[in-house]
Amino acid sequence: MVQVTELRCAIEYRADDERRGPGRLRGVLLTYGEPRADRREVFRAGALEWPDDGIVLRRQHSRFEPVARVLPEVRGAQVVLDVALPDTRAGRDAAAEVRGGLFRGLSVEFNAQDEGRTAGGLREIRRALLVGAGLVDSPAYTGSTVEVRGRRRRIWL
Repeated sequence: MVQVTELRCAIEYRADDERRGPGRLRGVLLTYGEPRADRREVFRAGALEWPDDGIVLRRQHSRFEPVARVLPEVRGAQVVLDVALPDTRAGRDAAAEVRGGLFRGLSVEFNAQDEGRTAGGLREIRRALLVGAGLVDSPAYTGSTVEVRGRRRRIWL
């Protein structure tokens, strides 16, 4: 004779409005007043402006590899990015590439609207429109950093 045991439990399924996807990308896009490492260029404090709906973050500045739309923030002398990466192939790949050390920083995409030269020949960006950002392997500004924290755990029932 075979005895059958039954196990019943309640399962609840809800939409997760706070879903974190593959993690949260945080980084310094630019520090005002920090000279660029590979050429004589610096951004004056408050020089960057961006559209109200934010900018697109791309892998290595490629228009064909968008990751997410992000709204930059100014914190002290720094322009920072802080965005929950989307649970898409691009978001998961970006998280893995940052965690794995492939991408080590961020890079600005901008259109200079007012610039000049200092007495030492340094290009000074006084006003510019930030049009995008790139996840890059070698940032031009040494203070540009990036990290991914947290991740959504998948549990299969």
